[in-house]
Amino acid sequence: MNTTTTVHGVFSVLHKTLLLLAVIAVVALQGNQTLAASFNTFMYGVDVANDIWLLNPADKTSTKVLTSSEIGQTANALAVDYARDHLFFVNAANTFDYWERATGTVKSVGGLSLGLTADPNNAAFYNDSFWYFEHNSDVLKQAQLTYSGSGSTAVPSVTGINSFAILGMNPIGVNTNSFGDIAIDQNSGTLYAVTSRGRFYSLDLTNPTVSFTELRSSPGNDRTVGLQLSFDALNSTLYGTNYSTGDWYTIDLNNGDLTQIAGFNTIVAGGRGFRDLGGAVSVAVPEPSTFGLAAVGLVGGLGYTGMRRRRRKADQASAALAA
Repeated sequence: MNTTTTVHGVFSVLHKTLLLLAVIAVVALQGNQTLAASFNTFMYGVDVANDIWLLNPADKTSTKVLTSSEIGQTANALAVDYARDHLFFVNAANTFDYWERATGTVKSVGGLSLGLTADPNNAAFYNDSFWYFEHNSDVLKQAQLTYSGSGSTAVPSVTGINSFAILGMNPIGVNTNSFGDIAIDQNSGTLYAVTSRGRFYSLDLTNPTVSFTELRSSPGNDRTVGLQLSFDALNSTLYGTNYSTGDWYTIDLNNGDLTQIAGFNTIVAGGRGFRDLGGAVSVAVPEPSTFGLAAVGLVGGLGYTGMRRRRRKADQASAALAA
């Protein structure tokens, strides 16, 4: 009787231990999933002091990664090549440069000139092309890029420039097509734009000329309502930040409704927020928690030990009956 009670007590403690370790393992792994999700939400932004920042609206963090003296010039119309870790931008002379993150150097993009007479204040990277609207116009430009070499040190050159005059946009009055910013869903090839006066619209880049769709009209002649835009790396969430206030939002792709991200404000220089966002940045996701995996392994090991003990007891009982 005492022996049986002792054995039951041992298994009761073991059972509780297994449950506790299982909870620890699940919490550890769930925490790592949350961490992995936040690693898909890094993006670049530039402030009015021409410093480049690494931003994460999910984690509500902002870190300066490149100073104005390092970049050497004004940067606007940012666009990130996610696969190669290149940050493209238009400089103060309206020429085309990029920051090669692998080497930390700023270089000029070779090939054809973009022919800019004014900074477009908007840009996005998609399908090996730099997309932008000419300043205050309904003409969307596609600067096609080809590369010498591969990977993060591949050298880009502009080998063709396509122009698309967008029908139905009528960029006059409060609908003037000044920015603001654009962002492109890399999965669907849909371009989204918010103008400086808050008009929100989309284009299908398979046929941009005839695919203009206004999703939210401009609220009026107020240039403080425009947003800087970036998708996350999964292209599941469109983020926006206001240059005037530094506030951050998620944006409903169907109607442009804004949901403010509480507790995240980025007034970082000159009493202003970021004047442009560049798009999602490739950041490595850490391996699953060592502690979590160890807990899972321990749970499995204890469970296997418990089964062996119960099987041995059953074998002993059977042998006793047979005798």
